[in-house]
Amino acid sequence: MAFRFALAAVLRFRESIEQQEYLALERIQQEIAQAERRMLKCDERIAAATKRREAELARGVASIHLQSAYEETFALQKQREALQAMLQELQAKRQEQIKSYEVARQKREVLDELRTRQLDAYRREQATRQQKMLDDIFLSRRKRSY
Repeated sequence: MAFRFALAAVLRFRESIEQQEYLALERIQQEIAQAERRMLKCDERIAAATKRREAELARGVASIHLQSAYEETFALQKQREALQAMLQELQAKRQEQIKSYEVARQKREVLDELRTRQLDAYRREQATRQQKMLDDIFLSRRKRSY
């Protein structure tokens, strides 16, 4: 008789839930990476705008151009602040998702451990049965030889 784990369907369900939680965590990680790239690009644009403004100041430009350069830098800084806020939200979301994933993983591991224990017990029982059968065969042959 082959080993049959009575809670196999529940174990598969738990594995599925764990996989879903892991994929959700991966999506959040990708969103964080994307936000960080956008923030880096924004920092580069701020640095470039500041450099341009300083170059224009050194050349001596009309105040209207200078005001435009300051407005550009201000808008970029606002965009960066929004990205920073979004990044903080995503990091908080990631922490929650890590907890959800850990819970799902632990629930799956409990069932997996139960399955392993039952399989080990089954194998020990099978080995005992097989040894008993071999002993019986040996004893029956021994009795015939007398």
